[in-house]
This record gives sequence, structure tokens and C-alpha cells, in this order.
Amino acid sequence: MSNKLGYDVTDPTVQLLRASAFMQNGPVKQVRSLEDLDRWVRSQAYYDIIAYISNTSKAIQGHRLTQTFPVTEQMRRLSEIFDGLDHLIVEHTPKIEDSYLALPFGQVRSKAYRTWMREMYQHVFSKLDEAINVNCKHINELGQYLRRSFGNGNTLDFGPANELMFLFFLCGLFRAGILLAKDTVAAALMLFNRYVNVVRRLISTYGLTIAKDPACTIEDYYFLPYLWGAAQLSVDSPFSPMQCEQGKIMDNYRQDFMMLEIIDHLQKTRSGPLSRVALQLWSILSIPTWPQVYRGLERNYIDHVLSSFGTVEQAIFCELMSFEAVVPIMPLQRAHLGTHLIVDEKENEDELEQKYGENRWSLSPPVSRYVSMEPESFLGFQASKTHNKSKESEDERLWMMRQLVDENDPNSDMFFPDREVKGRDSLTSFAN
Repeated sequence: MSNKLGYDVTDPTVQLLRASAFMQNGPVKQVRSLEDLDRWVRSQAYYDIIAYISNTSKAIQGHRLTQTFPVTEQMRRLSEIFDGLDHLIVEHTPKIEDSYLALPFGQVRSKAYRTWMREMYQHVFSKLDEAINVNCKHINELGQYLRRSFGNGNTLDFGPANELMFLFFLCGLFRAGILLAKDTVAAALMLFNRYVNVVRRLISTYGLTIAKDPACTIEDYYFLPYLWGAAQLSVDSPFSPMQCEQGKIMDNYRQDFMMLEIIDHLQKTRSGPLSRVALQLWSILSIPTWPQVYRGLERNYIDHVLSSFGTVEQAIFCELMSFEAVVPIMPLQRAHLGTHLIVDEKENEDELEQKYGENRWSLSPPVSRYVSMEPESFLGFQASKTHNKSKESEDERLWMMRQLVDENDPNSDMFFPDREVKGRDSLTSFAN
């Protein structure tokens, strides 16, 4: 190994080759056949997703959507991305008067949705770069995950594959060290909740259909709100699963818990009681305790969503969410709910607050931090130490970081901050 600053490109190591390959190729699809599903369930990304879901589930037990929890400045900046997405929906809402004999309203909605997708593509990368004010080399990867989280412009549907990409985005934020342990609760109850609300607006505005695996228990556009909704209620729940539909319970706690929000939304959009509009969910809620409900939903999510070829074939992988195999094979991290993260029967809540203070929110991150090599290490130069970047140098950095996913993918065009969006740019979130 050379003693020079940086690494000699003629002296590669495994780490250098990996970092260089990720830099050159960007996020790519890996699951192309049923045989690849075996590789998926042994991959680092699969283990990280299970760990992230499980540890977040443990962290949000007993917390309400309306409750005060730590919201960092970084979390606020990330949440602002969804303000812009909401605004784009308002801008591109299809109008009935725009339809005529040669162009039915369904086609008007389709056209409006594809226009929204193009605008969203530009918005996601520019706002994500503003939200993450550190020189993060993973912005391209995170942006690719995020922009694939809002449906399919070709088939005009939304499903668990899109939700999985947002899960990759959340997990990647923690893996990159952009979000920290104290952001765990806010990431689920604030950032993910904003995402779900935007998705609902997309579905109602553009008439997107459900893309799901027939074996999945929950007949809905997404699954994770049910899982984390049950996790919320696994400690200190003011009602049992079988009481969810009671009018008084719904009135008093609708704003506090994801599960009640979902049930209320289902009943309003499908016009009927839960036993008629969502029979499988109604059956699951006959289980006596919330930890048992969570275990049933978790099993179904792992067996029928994360193991579905139709879902995982749409996923893209890169450095933060890696398709490389975990060696040696380890047990999956699974949440055992029903107790607080900090348990000491001899201490009451005031004593815990006095003992731990803010550190109660900083016990450990929900997924392990990924430490990667900086581009300077394998490109053979050192980054400038100055923080006063010109507009040209910033645009060049953004151009370098937005790598292609697939040369034939119309969604994968390079991002240029000042470029006008053209007709073929980012028509869909999934091209293949």
C-alpha cells in the first residue's frame, strides 16, 4: 500500500473496489428472478430493514402522535420536503372541466399524475440536498429511494414496493448518520406519518389503484402503518383491539394513534363498517392484546410482503442498503413488545426522567451506522476544506452524485439543479 495521501487506484483493496463500484453504478435492481429471493433474505439490507422496523416498534410503544417527543432541526428540515410535495399536488390537481369527449377524466388524472411525478423528481433531489447540510455522498442513493416511494406512473398504482422504498429511505438516513438515535420516534410518528398523508392525497387525487400481493392479509395500499400502529398501542393502551370501532374510543383517540387513523380512513373511503370493508383486519383485531396483534401483523409482513417477488423485484440497492450477503448468518432482530425500553419496576416515571433526562431518547439507534470510504480515498484527491463553495462547484457536486440506476430507465436521468424538466424526464417511479 502506498504511503501517499489517499489511495493509489492501481492498488485496490476490497473496500476500495466496493466504494468505487457504488460511486460509479449508483443504486441498481438486484432481484430479477425467484432465485434472487434467497439472496435477498440473506442480504444486509434485509437484516437492516427487519432490525429497523423492530427497534422502531419498541421505541414508539406508548407514544402518541400528539405527544411531545424530540424533534431535531434535521428532522424538521426533512419534514419540509413533504410541504413541497403537498404544494405540487395542489398545483397539478386534475379538473373535471379539463376533460372532454376525446380525453376522458381518467386520462386527465393520469396525465396530471405523470406531471406531478416529473415535478416531484426535481423537488426531491433539490430539497433533500438543502435538508442535509453536511457534505453527504449518499444524497443520490437516498434521493433514488425517496422518489420511488410515490407510486408507478406506468400502471397508475401504489403498493408495498413503494412503501418499501420509503422504508429504505428512512433506514438509510440512520445508516448514514444523518438521523440519530434521538430521532427514532420522530422518524416514525412524524416523518413517516407525513409520508402516509401525502400518499393518501395522491391516491384520492389521481385515483391510483392498489398494487399488492394476493397473499397479503391487509387489503390496502400500505402495510407499515398497521404494524407501527399496533406497536404504539402495545404499552399503556387506553383500549383493547376489539374496542377500536367504538364511537367513543374513535372520537377520543383518533388523533393519537395510527391504527385508529387508518380505521377511520378506511370506513370513510370505503363507506362501511370494518367487518365489511376490511374483513382480514377486523379478524386480526379480534385478538385480545396489542402485542399479539403486532406479532400477527409482523409475521404476515415478513412472509407475504418482504418475501414477495412482485414487491422486492422493484427495489434498488446500493451502499447504505446493500444486497451483499450477511456472513455469518445471524438471527433476525425481532421486537418483543409489551414493556418499555427502560424497565425498572422500582422506579416511577419521575425517577426515570431525573435519572436519564434526555438520554432516554438516546439509548441506541434503530439500525447500525454504516461507515463508508469518502470519494477522495479512491479518486486520489483530497476534498477542499473551505466551506465557501461557488454555485458552479455545488452544481458539479450534485451532478456527480446523481448516478444512473439503469441506462434504460427513464426515471434515472441525471439531475441538474437549473435544468427545465422535459417531457420524458422521470415519468414513473418504476420503469421496469
